[in-house]
Amino acid sequence: MNNATVTVIVPTYQEFDSLPSLLTAIELVRSESLPNLQVIIVDDDSQDGTEALIAEMKRDWVQLCIRTKDRGLSPAVIAGLNAANGEFCVVMDADGSHPASAIPAMVSALQNGAEFAVGSRYVSGGTTEDGWGFLRWLNSKVATVMARPFTKVLDPMSGFLALRKSSFENSHQLNPVGYKIGLELIVKCDCKKVTEVPIHFSTRQLGESKLTLSVQWQYLQHIIRLLRFTHPTFVSFFTFAAVGLSGAGFYVLANIVTSQIFSTNAVSIGLAAWLAMSWNFIWDRKYAFWNSQNRSIVKQYLGFILICTFPLLCNYFITMYLASENYNIPLAALYGASIGSAIGIVFNFLMTRFFVFEK
Repeated sequence: MNNATVTVIVPTYQEFDSLPSLLTAIELVRSESLPNLQVIIVDDDSQDGTEALIAEMKRDWVQLCIRTKDRGLSPAVIAGLNAANGEFCVVMDADGSHPASAIPAMVSALQNGAEFAVGSRYVSGGTTEDGWGFLRWLNSKVATVMARPFTKVLDPMSGFLALRKSSFENSHQLNPVGYKIGLELIVKCDCKKVTEVPIHFSTRQLGESKLTLSVQWQYLQHIIRLLRFTHPTFVSFFTFAAVGLSGAGFYVLANIVTSQIFSTNAVSIGLAAWLAMSWNFIWDRKYAFWNSQNRSIVKQYLGFILICTFPLLCNYFITMYLASENYNIPLAALYGASIGSAIGIVFNFLMTRFFVFEK
């Protein structure tokens, strides 16, 4: 019998119907394999009878934690991990999709040297219950591909995971969003040795699925956050370039508008250039240099204008010259923006990163 101390964290929200069968399955694991197993149910104030249910079941190895603030699956998991006393921590869903019978194998994997264990549908021996549907299957596969920059795990979206409490305590800047905390923990706990334990993933029998469009949008945000953590310079430059491209388009559109308002090219083109530069500043500050928003926006704006002056003047005079050569304003602005951007993109990025948006 394994004497390892294990804490199973079960985040819940309106899972009253699923909890009895889950706890019965965990109790069997506890009696057969892991006598020092404890359960922490982290409930996001469901008000569905969960509190009365746990009190009535009278399992002294089950602890209920009710949260009323900062609710959400990922924060609930972190709260459970913080409260865990076991050497090993297991996180699983309450809806019956994760088999409790796989917990001993996941703990054993950690004892044998793995830094992280995942209950996997996609390794040899893993299966998924029929009735999932094509769209849900496609969603899982796309999400797995999006996680590939961070891990080679075949099923990083499983949500059934295990790690040492010490690994969690040594994590860096946990900042999850959405419903998939596993990928966050693999990256932020710097887990290199990840083992996948085959499981049979069951379709939810009771309650309603939490998989919505908003959840998928949150996952995309999560991927961006992780890329910022693992590849900050690349993401910053890529975003800076994308904003610059959008600024070139904005400059062309602005010229179309300003040329209809002002008859003098110098005024209309100059105003369009200033508007496009302000556009770039707003989005660069928010997305390309996301970690530099704690400084004075006025000083950053003035510095941004100063650094962008040279490519902006190239943009301006090229547009002015082509307009004087009877090019129509949109085409002249397009050429001016393209050449100005090509001249300034690397110079502007380096100068704004180190002198305007430094941390």
